[in-house]
Amino acid sequence: MWTLIRKDLRLLRSSLLFYAVVGAAIVTFFGPTEEGAAFATTWTFVLPYFLIARLCYQEELNGGLSLLCSLPVGPAAIVWSKFLGGLLLVVYSDILINGMIGLARVMNWWPAAGGAPPVFALAFALTLLLVLSGLFLLAFFAWDYRRAGYVLLLPFLGFLPLAFPSSLRPILRWLVEKAAASQGTSPALLMVVAALASYLALGFLSVWVFSRRDVG
Repeated sequence: MWTLIRKDLRLLRSSLLFYAVVGAAIVTFFGPTEEGAAFATTWTFVLPYFLIARLCYQEELNGGLSLLCSLPVGPAAIVWSKFLGGLLLVVYSDILINGMIGLARVMNWWPAAGGAPPVFALAFALTLLLVLSGLFLLAFFAWDYRRAGYVLLLPFLGFLPLAFPSSLRPILRWLVEKAAASQGTSPALLMVVAALASYLALGFLSVWVFSRRDVG
């Protein structure tokens, strides 16, 4: 299984370097703005999500699943190589966001006392990332990349509040600001632990459905 993970990460070497450069560019261009921290928080969500999707796209494009199923490799090893590889990409994203914050503080754009993405916002982004990535991988192993691609559209549901009546928008804005202002780490930690448990549960479910799938 670790051989499969190393193979996937080697395929993404150039992409990982490119996105690190993009992360530095984000700080350079948006660090001095009020939205700089929001861009950094969004980056932690977008980066691993689309890297996982790209990895699965290349796997299907090259007939990787069919090849792996013809080798003495069990369905569990194939599935968990993607799920654990996804977690390593999340760790890479975390290292990158901390590097972005450090760079911004060195340039005195996000002061140490404030301005950096709040803990709750980062925890919320990580929660969405884990749940949506798990759902994407589940759809990929249950069907194919084309159907799993619909999961990539789920983040656009975040625009639904724009369709709500104007009378409800102040309430939604108050809820978001109340959540974002949370200073305690306990709610954020609980959220991440629950998301990680969901991610692992989706991994076990993916093993079950993939072991029953006829990969041609």
